[in-house]
Amino acid sequence: RGVGGGGPGEAAAWNFWPQFADATRMGYFLVELLTLILIGSALPREINLGAVRDPLVRGISRTTFLAARGVIGLLLPLTLAICAIGASAAAAALWFDAGDVLEEGAVLISVSEDALDLHVYKSVLHGLPPLLALGGLALLLSAVCRQAVAAVGFGFALLLAPWFLHDSLGDKAPWIFPNTLAGTGTDSYLARIAKFAEGYTDAFPLTFDPVIRIGWIAPWPALVLAWGCALLLFRKRAA
Repeated sequence: RGVGGGGPGEAAAWNFWPQFADATRMGYFLVELLTLILIGSALPREINLGAVRDPLVRGISRTTFLAARGVIGLLLPLTLAICAIGASAAAAALWFDAGDVLEEGAVLISVSEDALDLHVYKSVLHGLPPLLALGGLALLLSAVCRQAVAAVGFGFALLLAPWFLHDSLGDKAPWIFPNTLAGTGTDSYLARIAKFAEGYTDAFPLTFDPVIRIGWIAPWPALVLAWGCALLLFRKRAA
């Protein structure tokens, strides 16, 4: 068990903060993939199985039906994320102690002076808004695509597109919410803080602050737009 960032060579790898941040980022990565797969494939699969034509469902309007799926699209990724965060925190706390990040006995990053703990907690929460927006996007693809594989495929394409378009988008890139996803985003706050907690002090420059602020805001309009388009298109869709 490491003590306050100590361990063999007092490396940052034996500290709670980088271990918690890295594990949580990996958890977010898996949750984001599961969100696309489970939500994106749900409606096409149910429609192909005839669930929408079931007599028990016929009395429910399409708007209500899809709204119920939309609630699931919010609760599922949120629940998975909470489980991933809790598991990461428990595992890191079991094996490592929280403390200053040390290098050869000297304090490299201070928990109190550099607010490392606050940045780690904020970066973990920062991943929730884009994750919920991703659930909304998966719902939209699920409502539009007739085949589950097409919905999931388009979802993965949209998830990977920011990696290829990031440089061309420039300062506008963070407004595309997949860029700020904690697990797969190119502008992941959690990824920056994980590197910072490992001792890479240049991984979190002041110029990244605007990206963080945009990351709190941009996912919500995307979520509302995805929900609205999904409801509109699903109402007009032939089952």
